[in-house]
Amino acid sequence: MPSSAEGPVARRPRPMPSATAEMLLPRGAWGIACVVVALFAAFLTVAAAGLAVGADAEARRWALVVAAVAGMFWIVPADLFVLVLYRPRRDPATVRASVTEVEILGSRRFAGWTLATALTWLVGSCIVAGAVDAAWRLFWIVVAVLLLVVVIDHLLSIGHVRRLVLTRNGVRATSFRTDAEVAWDDMAALRWTQGPDGLMVARIELKPGAASYVEHWRHPFAQRRETIDVELPSLGLDPLLVMMALQLYWLVPSARAEVAGGRPPARLFDADLAVGSVPAELGTDWLASFRPRAQH
Repeated sequence: MPSSAEGPVARRPRPMPSATAEMLLPRGAWGIACVVVALFAAFLTVAAAGLAVGADAEARRWALVVAAVAGMFWIVPADLFVLVLYRPRRDPATVRASVTEVEILGSRRFAGWTLATALTWLVGSCIVAGAVDAAWRLFWIVVAVLLLVVVIDHLLSIGHVRRLVLTRNGVRATSFRTDAEVAWDDMAALRWTQGPDGLMVARIELKPGAASYVEHWRHPFAQRRETIDVELPSLGLDPLLVMMALQLYWLVPSARAEVAGGRPPARLFDADLAVGSVPAELGTDWLASFRPRAQH
């Protein structure tokens, strides 16, 4: 659970961020950054067009380099918009309920856009590496190899639909590098932290030797074991409300009846209900740092 704001003056609670980038700078600053990067990309595009009409081969070679760099910068604002600025309206069809479970189907737009960005930068790096002098070629080859690793990383993961399944007995989550489940009683801790793909996740830590832990899929690059990540931004719900619901079902067994009633728990969508029904024994530490997002 997050601690209260440090220092003599408590910080005003804010909506729970979706990505690590949002932790570094406010969303407004990222909006300005998107505009600045787009203007720089436009400048490079115009410069590339000017060089392309040059008569000599050297000018055309540099036109190709500048055009490749422009393409690399054009996709950055789009990626930042998806990762930080865009918050889609909740689609009720993504939340399915039965008498045995509640399933929340997530989106793969974060992984998809990051993959598209890495591919664009990979192609651009290869073009630049082929056009620049030998002194810079090694640098761009190293950049291209690193980007290739990122591309492979996301290609291995993007086929797995993000989701969260809640039952009376436990929880199952499919995230960037795992698809696993565990019983509520085998959970040792619940933390809000950064995931391997730069998104903020609800990390479930297991008790040693948790017998109920079942791993359905594991990414070849995954190193962390005995944890389950819930990829909060991909679910399309308020991350704070999902965190509070997970904490409630883990620590208050009687509340688990909500996920077996044949309808989605209202606390996943109704901020007033979720905040107003926090049991006294759980405290309100989450609410000291964060507030629910505006409902729409």
